Order: sequence, then C-alpha cells, then structure tokens
Amino acid sequence: MFLLDYIHELPIQIRFNDIDKLSHLNNACYLTFFELGRVNYFNKILKTPVNWEEQGFVLAHTEINHLQPIYLNDDIYCYTKVIRLGSKSLTVKNALVKKQNNELIICAEGTGVLVAMDYKKKLSILIPEAWRKLIKEEEKI
Repeated sequence: MFLLDYIHELPIQIRFNDIDKLSHLNNACYLTFFELGRVNYFNKILKTPVNWEEQGFVLAHTEINHLQPIYLNDDIYCYTKVIRLGSKSLTVKNALVKKQNNELIICAEGTGVLVAMDYKKKLSILIPEAWRKLIKEEEKI
C-alpha cells in the first residue's frame, strides 16, 4: 500500500479512555477511527454533508490488519480511499498511520464494503449517480 495513493487524510485524537490495560489503543477503536475517516471522506468528496437520515451507506463487511501498536500520545492520521465502485456497493480502504520523527508508520490497514441504502425504506439502492461521478473524479477509477 502506498500512502501517496490516498487523497484523504484525517487527524485522529486519541482519548485516554481509548487505551487498554496494555497501554495501547484498544482494538475496538480501530473501527471507530475508520468510520470517522469514511464519514469525513464522504462529506468532503460529495461536496455537501450526507443526510444520514435519508440515505447513505451501511457497513456490510470489514477486515483489519493490526501492524504496529498505537499509544496515547501518538500523532495518528486516518487515510481513506475508495478502491472499488460497484452498482450498489463500494469498497473503502483505510490506513491508520503514526507520524513519528518525520516518518510515516502504518499501524493498521483495513477494508470495508459499504452498501448504499435508503434508510427510510430500509432497502439497498443504487449508489446515486452524482455520488458515483464525484468519487470517480476524485479517485480516478
């Protein structure tokens, strides 16, 4: 994975209660940080905030590879990009990266399959064409 392939970077604040008894980031927090990255990504890429009361995405599948521990005072960023764009679903790739001594250290990588949804009807939908166009333009896919 090359960090230069990512167009979106979000700084992450680690809270004291995110740390477990082993003094590193609890594994449950990784999904939350990836979610923060995704929501921020979509709000920026789609040019306007998504109305999550009407339509958006649900997470259908996720995988995480934990590579390096993250500690309370680490300078962490979540990188996000769409790597596959289907008709009703897309795949997002995330990386949690530690910036340390002018070096980028990949601490975790993850993927998530998101399905477009009409929340009111509780049905999957085609990814709105305006969203597809903006994602394609930004990601060059």
